[in-house]
Parts: sequence; structure tokens; C-alpha cells
Amino acid sequence: MFNKHALRTGVALATVLGISFTSCKNDDNDTPTPPPARTKSFDLKGTGADKDTKVGNITLTENTDSSVNVVLNLTKNTKDAAHKIYLIAGTTTAPVTDTLYNGAFQGTGAALKVDLFTKVKTIKVNKPGGIQKDTAFKYDNALAIASHIKVLKGADTLAIGLFGKSN
Repeated sequence: MFNKHALRTGVALATVLGISFTSCKNDDNDTPTPPPARTKSFDLKGTGADKDTKVGNITLTENTDSSVNVVLNLTKNTKDAAHKIYLIAGTTTAPVTDTLYNGAFQGTGAALKVDLFTKVKTIKVNKPGGIQKDTAFKYDNALAIASHIKVLKGADTLAIGLFGKSN
């Protein structure tokens, strides 16, 4: 009897084994997909005749380790000239004396990217009297700080814009 149905038994056994092997899933090696990075950009406007013209932006991006990057993108600057960047607490109409960032770059005359903060979780805020205070600066913290940015060439302001909660 077994010999009579050997072919049918073999096919049935192969089918059952095939289904059981393909239905097994190895969950031990699955890596979770990280959530998409949060990002927010704030426009920078020119001054004077360019006061209604977008001349760049400042972008805040969250990294997978909860640190953030802040990048300044300018569409114009003055070639071979020294430029200063200030990220200041408060709005442009009601600034305060806390400086979140103070930096400089050499102009190229073309569009330019300047990394203000890279992979930071805290920053040192410069307070009046030369005092520095460590401040949390993760994505939500950065958005909660009302501040503005100024880009200057000498005494001339080339770009200005709001950053964080003031926007």
C-alpha cells in the first residue's frame, strides 16, 4: 500500500514542509526603521531695497541621536569680504543681549552654506558681563527659543530673519 501511494505521499510531504519553512520568519535580526528626521527652515530677507527679497534661509535638522544641525544658506554675499553672523535671542524688534552664536565667514560672491551647529545637544549662551550658560539645544529646545539671525558685512546688514518660536 505504501508503494502504491509513494508519489502522492512524497508530494504531500514536500508541500507541507515547503509551507512550514516559508512561513517561518526570523524576527531576531530586524532593525527598527528610525523615524524620519524632523526639519524646519526659516527665511532670511535682505535689507534696504532688498527687504522683501528672500536672500537665504536657516535650517534646523534633527539627527537620529537627538542632536541637531543648524545650517545657514545664503544666495548672495560679497566676494573676498569678511562677514559676521549673529544668532541673538529675542526678535528683530525686541532683541535681548543673549548671543546664541557668533561666527564669521569669508565671502565667495556665490551661494554659500555655513554650518552654524553640527551634532549639538547643548550650546553655550553668551550672557551680559561675559557669563556663559549651558543651554539645552535639541530640536524642540531650539524651536522654543525666540531668536533672530543677522548676517553683516562690516556695519551693513545683508540678511536678517527670525529663528525658533518667534516665527
